[in-house]
Amino acid sequence: MEQRTIQFPRGRLTCTVRGGLAELCLEVRPDRPGLYRGLLKGPRGQVDLGLLLPEGGCLRLGRTVPVADLAGKGCWPVTGAEAVLAHAFRQGGPSLPGWQRVRDPAARFPGDPVLARAAAEEDRWFLCPKEEDGFLLAAPWDPRRSFPLVPAFCLARVREMAGRRWVVFRFSPEGRPMAEGP
Repeated sequence: MEQRTIQFPRGRLTCTVRGGLAELCLEVRPDRPGLYRGLLKGPRGQVDLGLLLPEGGCLRLGRTVPVADLAGKGCWPVTGAEAVLAHAFRQGGPSLPGWQRVRDPAARFPGDPVLARAAAEEDRWFLCPKEEDGFLLAAPWDPRRSFPLVPAFCLARVREMAGRRWVVFRFSPEGRPMAEGP
């Protein structure tokens, strides 16, 4: 049995040879979220090993490949590896220009524990202060997800803003639900 570990930027490859098989284990800590493909490199070519999967706080991929197959593709002996970004995940989630992200929506309802609990169930709230008129809260609307802030659903309005649909609620300065205007 022969084992070799190769370090590369943000990761490592372990290659263990047993008989005529190469057991390959690729481990990567990427610098941005997304889907990554593992590439195995040799002196005269490279082999796409497939997508890395999240496991144990990093991305991993394991393959067992006949050494003869790797040699036929110019990848024997193994000289390195690389993780290539195949699809970047959009960072930060939805955005709504002119509104600010709300991290603790429950704090907006100090006198109403039912609304505070319901607001805390949604993690994508945006706030638009209306000075003496109170404030608006909006969450992206997705018919596949639970409707946000169910205790006040009858006062909500679904509006198109920034190219997508949002569920918008209007509240008094004290956090009492009000009918959302046109």
